[in-house]
Amino acid sequence: MKPKTAPLFIKETTPHAPAAIALALLISVSPARADDEIVVSATRSPMPALETGTSITVIDAKDIELRQDVFALDALRAAAAVNVAQNGAFGGQAALSIRGESSGRTLVLLDGVIVNDPAAPGGGFDFGLLDVADIDHIEVLRGPQSILYGSEAIGGVVSITTKRGEGAPAVNAFLEGGSLRTLRGGLGVAGASGRVDYRASAFGITTKGVSRADGGTEPDGLRSGTASADMGAQLADNFRVETSLRYQRSDTDIDGFPPPNFTLADTNEREESKSLLTSGRAILSLFDGRFESVASLDYNRIDRRDLDGATETFSSQGGRLAGEYLARVKASDWLSFVAGAKTERTHINSEGLDDSVTVNSVYALTILKLFPALTLTAGGRHDDHEAFGGHSTARVTGAYRIDDAGLNLRASWGQGFAAPTLFQLNFVCCGGTEPNRNLQPETSVGWDAGFDKDFGSLARLSATYFRQETTNLIDFNFATGAYFNVDKTLRKGVETSVVLQPLPNVDLNVAYAHIEAIDRLTGAPLLRVPKNAATASADWRANDKLTLGASLRYNGEEQDFGGVLARFVRADFRAAYAATRSLEIYARLENAFDRHYEEALGYGEPGRSLFGGVRVRL
Repeated sequence: MKPKTAPLFIKETTPHAPAAIALALLISVSPARADDEIVVSATRSPMPALETGTSITVIDAKDIELRQDVFALDALRAAAAVNVAQNGAFGGQAALSIRGESSGRTLVLLDGVIVNDPAAPGGGFDFGLLDVADIDHIEVLRGPQSILYGSEAIGGVVSITTKRGEGAPAVNAFLEGGSLRTLRGGLGVAGASGRVDYRASAFGITTKGVSRADGGTEPDGLRSGTASADMGAQLADNFRVETSLRYQRSDTDIDGFPPPNFTLADTNEREESKSLLTSGRAILSLFDGRFESVASLDYNRIDRRDLDGATETFSSQGGRLAGEYLARVKASDWLSFVAGAKTERTHINSEGLDDSVTVNSVYALTILKLFPALTLTAGGRHDDHEAFGGHSTARVTGAYRIDDAGLNLRASWGQGFAAPTLFQLNFVCCGGTEPNRNLQPETSVGWDAGFDKDFGSLARLSATYFRQETTNLIDFNFATGAYFNVDKTLRKGVETSVVLQPLPNVDLNVAYAHIEAIDRLTGAPLLRVPKNAATASADWRANDKLTLGASLRYNGEEQDFGGVLARFVRADFRAAYAATRSLEIYARLENAFDRHYEEALGYGEPGRSLFGGVRVRL
């Protein structure tokens, strides 16, 4: 199977952020939550974040709206130890990694449905096209999460939940435009009537864009539209059903690697993509809510094709059908259980390859609250993979709260298992003669320990040390044109975050991560892992109507495939004015100092850009 262009691979050197920046960030503060957020993703059951024993970041709709984010990747860049590398703005493929793990080992859920692309090289999710218009909140779990989520969650989980209807019918709309002939807008309606709740929305973006090839002269635009809908019905006091549907279609101009140099350059190429997600759930609650069972059926499909003029040069289709049963049992105030079984079939059809694989799984988790301050969780999972047999994983966490000191201590240990993707087992290019059908599954063991410290209403400081070893990491070898197993890799580092409120109307957030990721055999650094990265934001509520804000992002030097990716700093400014209770006017200035930078070597990013818009709520 030979696509028209080679996939993007980025290697890491040993970059260093200025010592003064790192020291200032560690002494200063960086983002955590000002309250103890209730999360679902950590244990598949609602639970206070501080009791999960897991390093979690929650990004809600208010955060997204305040920062005027457009795509989910913009929102995720603010989280510590989360790195996004995009091959060109406005629709360029965007790979997300947590703590230096590959993007294919980060599991992405949209309303509980796995949206990782089975036909993508590493099986990852492309964040480049996911608009935030209908997102309610995002939960980021760091570290191995395989026991509840399966093989693709070695690095962590990004769980995205869209908005749901409630209360009286309401209409929301927005329209914005600006630099590069960009126009973005959307319309949504949501509400509830009796025992039924509903939501429907449609939104999209079109832009002239900039050249994918850094220094190119031909702009590469994006035209993308999404329609989504969901409905829930409380058929009885203890029985509820939910269904959702989401469809997206995008047309993205891209650049290729034309002969004779085969280097990235302006070309007349584009990529069309279509995705469809649908799901249904039935939720039954018994014994005054002490037993809850959830049966679900989910389907997700992603179709892509590349065209050079009118000629199709590459196409792929990836699909996933999954059925799952999950039970939550609250045996007492101090003992709870989560258990389930799942069957999942993934399928790809690409360049003559038509293949599929089935994985059957069972899992269980015990949540033990020995006394109010101490919460322990322990669980295991067994996956029966059609091609690679059975494999078991385990995970243990602990959290201890010292209320008088405003201190929460937490730690976790977990295992991971990831089979090669169908793409990796069948891919060959770059002069190679055959794929490597002898690839072995990846296995990993990781642990972390950290704390969350409240300083009254002034600040919350969070810090975590982590270490994870992976055996048989799957990587690409250009010499053979196929994938191969790296003997063993190590990722370790520190992530810190703080929320600070020095004045009642001022909020400051800073996040910093220091990550060392190496091949244990050779000592060579791993791909796409900046050793130092940081973000900071400040928002000032000048009065009841006007809010002003700024964001700063630092990315340390990286060794990319074919050269060094230079460190960069990007600054953005924003303002919002609530003209009435129903109308808000906003504007933002991106890359305010017109810095030249690249997130992937050779791929262009916009210079200084200005956007403005309005939001209406009725």
